[in-house]
Amino acid sequence: MKYVLPILIPLILCAAAVVTPSCSKTGNLPFLSAVQKADSCYFAQDYKQANDYYRQAFKAQDADLQNSHYTNAASVAALSGDTRTALLRLNQLIEKDPDWYVNNLLDNPDYALLHQCPEWQAIVDTVQQRSARIEKDYDHELIARLEAIFRRDQQPRHAFIYACQTEPDNTQLRDSLIREMQQADAVNIPEIKDILLTYGFPPKSRVGQANTVIWLIIQHSDLSFQKECFPMLQDAAEAGELSKETLAMLEDRINMFDGLPQRYGSQIVDDSAGNRVVYTLLCKDSVDAWRAAAGMPPLATYAEQMHAIIR
Repeated sequence: MKYVLPILIPLILCAAAVVTPSCSKTGNLPFLSAVQKADSCYFAQDYKQANDYYRQAFKAQDADLQNSHYTNAASVAALSGDTRTALLRLNQLIEKDPDWYVNNLLDNPDYALLHQCPEWQAIVDTVQQRSARIEKDYDHELIARLEAIFRRDQQPRHAFIYACQTEPDNTQLRDSLIREMQQADAVNIPEIKDILLTYGFPPKSRVGQANTVIWLIIQHSDLSFQKECFPMLQDAAEAGELSKETLAMLEDRINMFDGLPQRYGSQIVDDSAGNRVVYTLLCKDSVDAWRAAAGMPPLATYAEQMHAIIR
């Protein structure tokens, strides 16, 4: 999915993160199931079916629409030739969130077909006005640096997921992409360390949501660096600079790497039979309360989305 950069969707790499695309029509679906099928169809380049699944998602009774759902629905609609729906989703998002904008709207190839639509310029004007208002005091040089780190981190991970879905038996390709991820991490981690040494943790008032890149790279680093940075990220989450969900995911990952149970159930692993399972929980009876406090959906919902078993 061409997620626009400020959303900063993290891809958590694990051997189990392989979902076989399923793009056949299946009537009305729950919200998360419809979204996941839409995303799978996107990776399979079946944009028409992805657009149909997003229509189902938006109509679902249990719909919990976030900004990324609007932008991704607009992407698949535009790529399928359904410019009317693509423009509708972007306008719905503009109305829903008065502070939403992206800097790379014109450069996003998913929206190329929209450029010929009369309504497109009004969307561009609104987004650019918002950008100028919100970013007038931003450190654009630091933002550009963080964006470059983000792209270097995400490009091989997106390619890996796509390869797993479309060529599951091509181990040579997957191994090559894993090496690319490792090479990206080897460049990104020292650069993030330099940024933290120079600036500390950059607040939203300086770089906006691009500060999430700091967490993303730490999430992909070794255990010692994760532990070193956890108190800093904890302070950032308490100050509202990071979401509590991102901190919860890092806490779970640290505990898993330490061989300890996880609190929030965010980490998925393979069992000895090759099944995807939620890694050992600290307390199954309390996990949903902990997840709710961190702004996360119930574990059963998350497990269904990840095609994982809760034990």
